Amino acid sequence: MRVATGNLCIRLFLAGVGLCLALPAQTTAARDIVVLQNGKELTGRVVRSDANQVVLRVGSVDRPIARKDVRSVDCIADKHRELMRLWPKVALDDADALRVLAQRAEREGLVHEAALWRWYGLLQNPSDKQLHKALGNREQRGTFLVPIDGEWVPFASADAVGKDFSKGWRLRSEHFAIQCAAGLRQALDALMELEALYGHLHSLFGADLQWLELVEPVSVRLYRDRAQMPSISNNVGAYFSPSEPALFTCVEEGRPFALFHEGTHAVLHYQFVRAAKGKGSLPAWLDEGWADYMEGRLVARVPGKATALDGSVHGYHFTVLAQAQKQKRLLGLHRLLNLQSSDFGASTRQDTKYAQSWALFRFLFENQDQAVRGLFLDYLREAAAGRGQASTFRRMFAAHEKLLDTAPWRP
Repeated sequence: MRVATGNLCIRLFLAGVGLCLALPAQTTAARDIVVLQNGKELTGRVVRSDANQVVLRVGSVDRPIARKDVRSVDCIADKHRELMRLWPKVALDDADALRVLAQRAEREGLVHEAALWRWYGLLQNPSDKQLHKALGNREQRGTFLVPIDGEWVPFASADAVGKDFSKGWRLRSEHFAIQCAAGLRQALDALMELEALYGHLHSLFGADLQWLELVEPVSVRLYRDRAQMPSISNNVGAYFSPSEPALFTCVEEGRPFALFHEGTHAVLHYQFVRAAKGKGSLPAWLDEGWADYMEGRLVARVPGKATALDGSVHGYHFTVLAQAQKQKRLLGLHRLLNLQSSDFGASTRQDTKYAQSWALFRFLFENQDQAVRGLFLDYLREAAAGRGQASTFRRMFAAHEKLLDTAPWRP
């Protein structure tokens, strides 16, 4: 686990992450259509599509199809990406724009997103009968009731019942399912921000690492405050539990604590352990560095509307690195590569461990030397296949070892 320091995120790496059993590809409903050049129509779920091939999941079996044999693809993932590109342009007080976006989502089979945007509309106009009807809410003596934990609760007071976490909101997006006791707006914003994170992860790494679309929603539990959240430690404010699996966080300073960091852990776990071939956990430095990299790459200046920066920015990490350099307390590369998950929970030089993990990831992924960046992508592929040991890294970067001893820690 990681102790909170300043605005750094907190990580609890529960026992068992490397012991998850290999899982077959999850069964998924047929939502997509692939038409072959000979006119044959195939139905299933497109879990990957690139210039070379289309991977169509039928039931729990993935079928690769050469792109040259494909005439057209009608894919829910493409529609979702397009709607998420439109979302930041929609003003939250524009009821008509929200309605149009929800209607389009429903037409295109994205029923969860359609519901979310209707809920946003209700926050602007709580008495809108059409929106209540579309969401399945009930009208009773001029009051609209919403379902909360199997009971019908007045919409106007639904947030208040979340003092009991079991009475919190339960909502879905395409890739995440949230239970939230911090109110409807927090639940909506968290889902939209997590979907933005998911999209940016795929945009940055999906093609190179041949990621598949997740067809099983990632479970998210958002609490009102730390006191309401399950007591792991007094200084733990967010964590991803592989054994659940679920992301736990709470509201601090008006937003979910460490959402992008822990959301990255969740997506990586689902990609590399749960929904893939179960090759095991990533090296600790890589897992934490990757999560901090994405936390520094995304900003949500408007709640619910996360956007990506051109590079990862972590002002606190720069400060920590500068102090560690001045005091000659930086970890050597060999030590960093061999850190275990438990090392990130130890208080000794904890900030330095996180800062150097982030800095090494950032230096390699954003490197202007395409040979260095290419080697890092090769290493990520090895790590995703369960071969990310320090010996693998040192072998692959043997010609750059002197550079990596100093360059990543510079501003």
